[in-house]
Amino acid sequence: MSASIAWSLENGHLVFNGELTRATVPQVWSAREQWQTESQECLIVDLAAVEHVDSAGVAMLLQLKRLLAAQQRELSLTQPSQQFKAIADVSGATELLNL
Repeated sequence: MSASIAWSLENGHLVFNGELTRATVPQVWSAREQWQTESQECLIVDLAAVEHVDSAGVAMLLQLKRLLAAQQRELSLTQPSQQFKAIADVSGATELLNL
């Protein structure tokens, strides 16, 4: 079974659906200009439908937070799974991602 990820914009939130892993991060990252709108002061990312995440997924979100900070914008993550919180904790990213 191959990993897959989809994203959509719903009510101003970026919603990921699937796996946010080393196999899918390049696909998501290359599409960031489509969902990273300049008009939002805070980019809200809904993680409720993320089935699995690895350190690459966490690293991508940290990189996104860095890019947004350079634009004086914020990143807010909503509905992270316990698995997401665990990998963020192991990666030392819990505080950085405000989880």
